[in-house]
Amino acid sequence: MNTIFSKTNDKVKFIKSLNEKKFRIKNNSFYLEGVKVVNEVLDKAIDIKFIAYSKSILFATNGGEKLLERIEKSNIEALDFEQNTFKYMTDTVNPQGILVVLDIPKYNLIDEIKKEENNILILDKVQDPGNMGTIIRSANAFDVNVIICTKDSVDCYSPKVLRSTMGGILNTKIIYVEDYDFIDVLKKNNYNIVATSLKSTHSLDNLDYNNKYAFAMGNEANGISKELEGRADITVKIDMEEKIESLNVSVATSIILYEQYKNKKR
Repeated sequence: MNTIFSKTNDKVKFIKSLNEKKFRIKNNSFYLEGVKVVNEVLDKAIDIKFIAYSKSILFATNGGEKLLERIEKSNIEALDFEQNTFKYMTDTVNPQGILVVLDIPKYNLIDEIKKEENNILILDKVQDPGNMGTIIRSANAFDVNVIICTKDSVDCYSPKVLRSTMGGILNTKIIYVEDYDFIDVLKKNNYNIVATSLKSTHSLDNLDYNNKYAFAMGNEANGISKELEGRADITVKIDMEEKIESLNVSVATSIILYEQYKNKKR
């Protein structure tokens, strides 16, 4: 197989374009980087558009040579890029030398809510990529499969978010919505909307975890929108020292998801 050197190569331009949201949307594509994540994609038998790698970088990465052997035994299109060309395409400072290009999955909101049995997470205009990535990892850890993101939330398929998820994006159904009509769908399917509020007199201990909950977390600066909070069935706050005014949204979300997980297991 010939190594690709040119930065004007069509595949190079395509991969590099996926660093921008508008091109991810246009091509309905995103990419994941790293040996561990690519192995996980192969394990899950997810449809792959193609794999890009740089042999010189990949073979210097633990597990890289074995992964390439695995790929070469498959029927997946895999292209070798010169190391500087590979680094030019990606958004990572020190790449592991391999990435996989995938379709952005599409989920039907009503169908997913109807068949979901676990609690659901609502992210209302969460905008920091690091926070989004950490939240997705926590959702994976604490058995939350569906995340609903309201308009103006950060794009979960951006490279910065994807790096933070550590592959967690593969195990999570993320649905973006344009308005708050989804609340009616949740309530029709017996979900209670739980909003976080510093003014609440209820703690997480007040929840009956035999019920189905959709936990709503708000924007880093402004919290939950008034419309969403106004339609919540209950508001709660996390018990903590009074000297601390609030928690980072990813920390707060992780605490809440852990609490629902712990209590569901009882």
